[in-house]
Amino acid sequence: MQFKFYVLNYDFNKKCVINYNIFNNIRVNEWTEKAIKEYLRSPSKYKYERYNNQSVIYGFEALCEEIRSIVAWQQCGRREYEISVSDAFATDIEELEKWDVYEQTKPNIPIIARECIYQYKQQRKENEVNE
Repeated sequence: MQFKFYVLNYDFNKKCVINYNIFNNIRVNEWTEKAIKEYLRSPSKYKYERYNNQSVIYGFEALCEEIRSIVAWQQCGRREYEISVSDAFATDIEELEKWDVYEQTKPNIPIIARECIYQYKQQRKENEVNE
């Protein structure tokens, strides 16, 4: 299963900004698929435990938190997942902001979770038809 959700990233080989599928990272893709499978078995019972059982959340909110933590763990603060962003007319390098894949996905986590659920269900339907 290959999920899709694109953000901007800099390709050092091509020397340009590209649309980057966050699920090209094999761990992000596999662990998200595992979380989706588990969530779909029993959505209301799916749980996410925060740091040493300090708090537990359930359901869709828990799935969102799991996906957020997967993306943060794999793609937060790594240079290969960062771009520098600024005003089009900025001349001072100090004005540049570093945006990584995680920063771009963070506000979209519920959308990503819903889209992954949809993509997973579609893939399962296609597999059943082809069998």
